[in-house]
Amino acid sequence: MGVQTYSAQQRRAVNLIWAAAGEYGFEPKFLAMKTDGTPDFYMNFVIGLVYKWFGRDMLERLFDSWLGDVRQAVMDDLAWLALESAVYQKELPGRPALEELRQDHAREFFAMEYQTSRQEWMARNQLVYSMQAARWKNVLGKPDRLVTPWDKGLYRALCCGDVSGEELEQALRACFRKYLGFDGKVRTKAELRLHFDNRRWIAFMTKMAPTELVRTDDLAIGRAAHAGQAGLVRAADALRSMLRSNERAEADRAYIQRCFGRSMYAPKQLSAIEQQRCTGNHLGCRLWFTRGDPAADVPPSSDSQQLYEQAAEQARLNRAAYAENSELYESALLRLTEQIRNCMLVHQQPEAVTARQGWVDGARVWREPVLGDDRVFLRQDQEPKPGFSVDLLLDGSASRLHCQETIAAQGYILAKSLLNCGIPVRVTSFCSLRGYTVLRVLKEYGDKQGERRIFDYFAAGWNRDGLALRGMEELMQSAPAEKHLLLILTDANPDDSHRIPPNGKNPISREYDGKAGVEDTADEVRDLRRRGIRVAAIFMGEQDSVPAADRIYGKDLARIRRMDQLAQAAGRLIQDQIRELAN
Repeated sequence: MGVQTYSAQQRRAVNLIWAAAGEYGFEPKFLAMKTDGTPDFYMNFVIGLVYKWFGRDMLERLFDSWLGDVRQAVMDDLAWLALESAVYQKELPGRPALEELRQDHAREFFAMEYQTSRQEWMARNQLVYSMQAARWKNVLGKPDRLVTPWDKGLYRALCCGDVSGEELEQALRACFRKYLGFDGKVRTKAELRLHFDNRRWIAFMTKMAPTELVRTDDLAIGRAAHAGQAGLVRAADALRSMLRSNERAEADRAYIQRCFGRSMYAPKQLSAIEQQRCTGNHLGCRLWFTRGDPAADVPPSSDSQQLYEQAAEQARLNRAAYAENSELYESALLRLTEQIRNCMLVHQQPEAVTARQGWVDGARVWREPVLGDDRVFLRQDQEPKPGFSVDLLLDGSASRLHCQETIAAQGYILAKSLLNCGIPVRVTSFCSLRGYTVLRVLKEYGDKQGERRIFDYFAAGWNRDGLALRGMEELMQSAPAEKHLLLILTDANPDDSHRIPPNGKNPISREYDGKAGVEDTADEVRDLRRRGIRVAAIFMGEQDSVPAADRIYGKDLARIRRMDQLAQAAGRLIQDQIRELAN
């Protein structure tokens, strides 16, 4: 592509690259452009420094080694983090002003996070985002907040320091082999076929989100065109064509079934449920209820097999994290159980049961002479019966990727505490993908020892909270008690890729996020309460989401920041609900 084919903004980017490289006239393999079409000053400068310190051959050899691979965009962005670290260390001694430029870029990164809608932000690859956020937090002198050893290991591997081009190339190949399972062989995929990285569920989630997977506010890097093509090849453009074909309903249904398991309902029954529930703000959306069982009539595929392996790995991590912190978690479980039991003793009336002694039950007296049944008396059962059931709903969307082990532990502690007190409890996780809101039942009311399956929890995709609540109302029709409590573990950030359709009040379709998502979820909570269902939430999210949580759940909300606060906060919330249900 000749220089004359660049736009004015692209020429600015090229000039920045040339200035940093100290060489003019060559065609850069990459440009760094922001979402508004303006050049990213610092990252274009970094691109130029890479040419200066490592040369064109190394750069092309490195990136061409995974050109066309299903994880190309992820490896591109992670590689640029490593390159940025290396050239910064090399250039800083002779260019002290680079430190301030780097800090300005870091501040701009987080400023754009607040300016960009949450739907756009969460559309970015979450593995890439977590590594970028950690880098720029460290640049600003802040902790990176990476939690898992896997994340920390990958982050360290991308901080290459002052190394030669050959050393950097070898380090990146070793990094991608260890953390992404990339052995140097390019793996391509057919349209709509998604690849799941070998080590982490986090990468799977971002591959299956039906939207572009590149950061548009920081490093939306375009590759130079191949021979015979004009202009920059942008990842966003390639993915938009996939979005159009992504509307094939049958392919979507098959994909959801492969990913999450067969439906709990027959097709006609599910269709009737959707006709009733997928209306208004959720018109055009779909529902999928599953226990995670694979469909017998659907042959296994390589992607689904790898998916199950990834799910098993996350389940192992969940169980390992609980075992590692068992002393803290078991203490919370015992304290929460005691709080619930004490509240039930005070507020639940003992139930009269048949017995061989007590006071005579006139309706049963005939049984003794006729049937020889001497249980013709009534007595008060010392163990109070709850008279209500609990549905525990776990947010299983991508925004919870960083705390999957914590949420699994919270779900287990809450469910086990309720079960210890004789309260029927079901546990369900939810996420949304390709227009489907998926409700995955981890534990049914009647499952004996079924609470261990809660550790099969994983996070992926989006979260259309309002439709998930409608789906839960459908599930609660099978509850074993007349009174119901729906307890939700949430970050109060409803966010889905499918827009809210236009209506009489809003003639233009809207994104399902921000205020619109919060209002829709709040409306569904109010509707459930009008139908006699108690709805409460345990909030473990960011400070800026507190107003949204208050708006949605009102006073029936407990906020926790750490696991050691769970027993006290959840205990107080559940006690309040028991008192209300006892009236």
